[in-house]
Amino acid sequence: MSTIKRNLELLWRTERIIAEARLKLTSRKLALAVTAGIAGLFALGMFNLAALFALEPTMGNAGAAALVGLIDVVAAGLFIAIAQGLRPAEEEAMVREVRDLAIGEIGGEIEEVQAAFTDLRADIEGMRKSIGGFIKNPVDAISPAMIVSGLSAVSKLVKSGKK
Repeated sequence: MSTIKRNLELLWRTERIIAEARLKLTSRKLALAVTAGIAGLFALGMFNLAALFALEPTMGNAGAAALVGLIDVVAAGLFIAIAQGLRPAEEEAMVREVRDLAIGEIGGEIEEVQAAFTDLRADIEGMRKSIGGFIKNPVDAISPAMIVSGLSAVSKLVKSGKK
């Protein structure tokens, strides 16, 4: 049972490390996204205002505002693509492999214990049937070897009594 305990402890530690790695990755993504969002809002406001003033004489109010809005949408898509491109660290994949190994070993040990219990159950069932058969018909349980040895003992007893 010590290997089961070891594997369960290993499983617990790997799951904890994976959760910590996910939390670190998510917090980094969130911090980068918030920082980029704040900086982007200030910059976007300034660029929007500058672009609007620059394009207004040539495109008019509506055309300049539409072009600035389109540029804003493209910039937002770029930020989303960068955030989605972040991937977990290589250590997390290694820890996942160790976790999967521990789960596999635990499953194998559980199957061994289950097989032992199945064998024990079959043995107990056989004993129950044997005892039940002996109780119902004790004469049937006597084997020919037992009869021969019993007769041999009785004949020796009779011979010793004749003297």
